[in-house]
Amino acid sequence: MNTATPLTHPADNLHSSEITANTRRLALITDQRTQDTDIFTLFGWNDLPDALQNVIRTDMEAYRDELLGLYSTCDTGVKNRRKSVSYWVRAYRQGMCSEQTAVEALTATIAV
Repeated sequence: MNTATPLTHPADNLHSSEITANTRRLALITDQRTQDTDIFTLFGWNDLPDALQNVIRTDMEAYRDELLGLYSTCDTGVKNRRKSVSYWVRAYRQGMCSEQTAVEALTATIAV
């Protein structure tokens, strides 16, 4: 006897607000009209200073391309870099660090 119930809509069963936000971002990114929109606008990070945007632009564009299905990575280095980008952007936006600290930290992780 199979007690599993089919999902009517996968997003209905998501409990993490971050996963739900990522699902919304993916829907926006895959929409043809928004593919040409700046990646920072799609993520709600268009208010970041230019220096910080410049350090993570390549990361964000690669993330968008992966979400679009252009390639897939299981590389732990890429996953760690994404976590680092998220951490430092969040820290800057919440006022936990300065722009200079975030830029230096993200620049240092590129060199590693």
